Amino acid sequence: MPNSVNFDRMADRYDATRGGEQRGSLVAEDVAPHLPKGRLLEIGVGTGLIAAAFAGLGREVVGIDLSEKMLAHATRRVPGRVVRADASKLPVADGCVDACLAVHVMHLVGDAPAVVAEVARVLRPGGRFAVVGGGANVDLSDITETMMGMQSQLERGALKERGAQVAALATTAERAGLRLVEDLVSVHEVGQTTPAQAAEGVEQRLWSRLWDLSAETWAEVVEPTIVLLRRLPDQDRPRSSVLRSPVQIFEAPAV
Repeated sequence: MPNSVNFDRMADRYDATRGGEQRGSLVAEDVAPHLPKGRLLEIGVGTGLIAAAFAGLGREVVGIDLSEKMLAHATRRVPGRVVRADASKLPVADGCVDACLAVHVMHLVGDAPAVVAEVARVLRPGGRFAVVGGGANVDLSDITETMMGMQSQLERGALKERGAQVAALATTAERAGLRLVEDLVSVHEVGQTTPAQAAEGVEQRLWSRLWDLSAETWAEVVEPTIVLLRRLPDQDRPRSSVLRSPVQIFEAPAV
């Protein structure tokens, strides 16, 4: 079973490379109407971008994360409301939160069934769990096609196992006593990128799937991708990126 991914190494670059406060606001706008009022627990709170957006909507938010360095940023956005913890061992009493939220997180946890079981434990009867999955590009550009080719070659080992856990999320939730009540899609433009910027991002290992690769895999898969990105025409012309993200809403049984 793979380990959960710790984002310490990205803490000082995360906001700039993941959409900043605008991303937090967009997620809150999309998801908040589908969650009950009351206390919201965000799993993988990170730098607090999304938690702060929910707090701005008047929600009582608490959050957990594995990364101390990410939490150092979150404490400035939502002071007194975040703590370092493993999502498979939530430091929360049974039935004491009204909603849970996991945004682009479930593919990063080592044991998804354990996390879902913990969510089911801490939710009050009738509480809800919102899971926002990784986005897929709506309009394929030459950049996204190149990056998707790299991704398909990297989907092996721990990455493949995490992907299987995410694909089985609805079944996992059902086994934990949570019922899928809404299956939604969130579509947003997330910015523009040039081929030169994309190549630089890969070189800097901005995405977690690039962090723990062997030297052989880097040379075999990643370096050729960088070459392809740098050979694309119009190196300084931005390509827009529109992501289509799945949103699943699960509900705990009412008493």
